[in-house]
Amino acid sequence: MHILSKRFQTVNVVTLSTLREHLEAISTPECRFKIDKVRGDRVTVCGEGLVAGKKTSCAVVLPAYPTGHEHDVPGNPNVVLDPLSFAGAETCAEREVFAPLLGHDVLDYYHKLHPHIGVSVSRCC
Repeated sequence: MHILSKRFQTVNVVTLSTLREHLEAISTPECRFKIDKVRGDRVTVCGEGLVAGKKTSCAVVLPAYPTGHEHDVPGNPNVVLDPLSFAGAETCAEREVFAPLLGHDVLDYYHKLHPHIGVSVSRCC
């Protein structure tokens, strides 16, 4: 094990097929999750649900890498449940839609690393 940072927090890694099953299990009528895109080293998961009474659709981009197992299907990479970025989710409340998938600890850590996201900056003069 190599510690590359001071982040002493576990991060879950699942195969794409396991992620697909997990998304079906955590989806509810109020919030549906599905895999949107799979590209080489990235997997995009969409979440459609209600945030503050409004229907929203947002996505999270997760890193992926080949399993390296000789009997694994090439289209079934490992997916790290640690967000690289979000689309359509500018505020912390909107990103909370993904709490059932990522967990509150991972989301809190993402918010600490990206404090400028969701803050509007205006330029005068």
